[in-house]
Amino acid sequence: MSVLTDCLNLADRMHRELARGWNTWDTHSVLRHVLLPEGLAISLGVAAHDRLVWMGDAFPGREEQTRTAGTRLTSLGKQLPVTNTVEVRPGPRCYDGSYTQLELDLRGARFRVQTSAEGDNWTALITPLQNEPWPRALAVQVGVLWGLPGYAQRVDDHRIIAHLPHRTIDIYADGEPFVDPNLPVMSPYLALRLDRPVALSAGRKVSIEQAQAVIAKAAQAEAATHRVYGELAEAHEAMQSCLAWNVIYDPKHRRVICPVARDWNCKRGGYALFCWDSFFGAWMIAKDQPTLGYACAIETFRGMVDESFIPNVTQGTGRTSRDRSQPPVAGLCLLGMQRQHPRQDVITALWPALMAWNHWWDKARQNSQGTISLGSNPCQPQVGDPAEFIQPNTGEGAAIESGLDNSHMYDHPPFDAQSHLMLIEDVGMTSLYVADCQALAELARLIERHDDAVELSARADRYQSALRHLWSDEEGIYLNRRLDSGKWWPHRSPTSFYPLLTDAVSPRQLERLISEHFMNEQEYFGEWMLPVTPRHHPAFQEQLYQRGRVWPPVNFLVYLGMLRHPCQEARHLLVDKSLRLLLGNWREHGIVAETYSATDGSGGRGQYTHPLYAWGGLLGFMAMIEQGMVPAPFETVGNLTSTK
Repeated sequence: MSVLTDCLNLADRMHRELARGWNTWDTHSVLRHVLLPEGLAISLGVAAHDRLVWMGDAFPGREEQTRTAGTRLTSLGKQLPVTNTVEVRPGPRCYDGSYTQLELDLRGARFRVQTSAEGDNWTALITPLQNEPWPRALAVQVGVLWGLPGYAQRVDDHRIIAHLPHRTIDIYADGEPFVDPNLPVMSPYLALRLDRPVALSAGRKVSIEQAQAVIAKAAQAEAATHRVYGELAEAHEAMQSCLAWNVIYDPKHRRVICPVARDWNCKRGGYALFCWDSFFGAWMIAKDQPTLGYACAIETFRGMVDESFIPNVTQGTGRTSRDRSQPPVAGLCLLGMQRQHPRQDVITALWPALMAWNHWWDKARQNSQGTISLGSNPCQPQVGDPAEFIQPNTGEGAAIESGLDNSHMYDHPPFDAQSHLMLIEDVGMTSLYVADCQALAELARLIERHDDAVELSARADRYQSALRHLWSDEEGIYLNRRLDSGKWWPHRSPTSFYPLLTDAVSPRQLERLISEHFMNEQEYFGEWMLPVTPRHHPAFQEQLYQRGRVWPPVNFLVYLGMLRHPCQEARHLLVDKSLRLLLGNWREHGIVAETYSATDGSGGRGQYTHPLYAWGGLLGFMAMIEQGMVPAPFETVGNLTSTK
């Protein structure tokens, strides 16, 4: 039997429960609300000057030139010149679509779009916030997605009937009609003037006044879910909203998933699941929606390569990074989820796959010194993606396995094409592997796999012992070391703090790590931290992706390590500074970013940094763990204390 059989059967049952009702299920548009399981879709667009701009063409947090009629969404043929700029600012929303809110700025015309869903009933309120002197109209297009059966029929200026296999659903509009037969729309649609509020509804007819009342009630209910977090209410709102805007339905596998960013899916065949990103997202989601969180964790295993390792990425185009994996954080994340919302059936179903992945690291990535080296295996292209030709069995491919992509640490690394390993003992990956073994051992005991627990504990001890020789007493820090020469690798990053996730760090080493490096303003300490490149390194000035910026998962893993050691002052500083990064960007721009500037604290506005990226919420999740609202995956040293 496949190691995936039980977990995927369980996932399928979960998805039948999750894939129901109205939500922004289609990855191609933040303003295409879809009813599952039928796939009935209501798409919103703005019409002006014989152009039709579908609001969903721009994605939350990004200011970009939108496509006009004739794009991939409307399939109307020739693409017209770009004439509009649209900015979508995401607001609060629920995972299940019961409330969503965002604002749009379309070349000076601003609108707020709020929706509410309850069962099969859906309500939308579109409110103009700032009008232009020329007329604009709301276009409401109705159809059925993904080749599912059904069709829409326009009745009059205020009503469309959707004919589905087992029922009909009425879609209503309350507003002044906008008559223009030349609007470039092929399927049934309604058009209404946008110089005043417009109400839309499905399932039941509502007036503008009734829609305002429905929306107000839904907004109040959504806000109440955050108030229970006290002073962290806004951080919870930012974290949940970011994740919820990225929850989609994948029709290929009939599943509900949370990829890292909606527009990334559009470039990758409808979905792209990245390994360690997905586990972090699953843990955060499980805080409030455990079924969805566990289902997302399981789905990360669906693309397992040869039933041995989780690839760096799987995507809808068919491309899978068969040459490499990504940091093994599944054990830590699942243990954290298990401690808050126990689901031993999930752990039991996942166990064969978890053990297979853990074995793979020991077999495929152990080097001659008994630590972990990054690697990239040879493999044949499967779908013709350029990455399949240039990355396998190279140092560049191995560097991506770290999850740190273009980090200065892996500039021109020595690589052995015979062993398929980077010739560097990697402190960060060895530490994460020890932590994975220890977390899995704890999970094994929970599901009474005692022999596995003994095996995993022994493996953790073996790698932890090897990790100790990566301590440089001269430098007072853990460092990567070359396998071929035995010399210290000169480039370092906050992964030098990852040994805190283990028991390898002595009290003296802890004191030096914190005082000489973490608190050193020439290296990592500062107003915005932790930079992934030390401040004195030339690459810090680049502030480009993994070169100099702040990465939420790096902060998060260092924080988890600090929980295991008596370093409360440093830990509280890291929590406080991370929270400031998150809230400053959320309040000002509605951004929960992939990376943040370590020089000015801005997020999501530079090159190669996404403004609404799933793991950005980790910066607030740390504070929730610190205040005891979320259990840590292991016993902590020192009290968990609120930070100001």
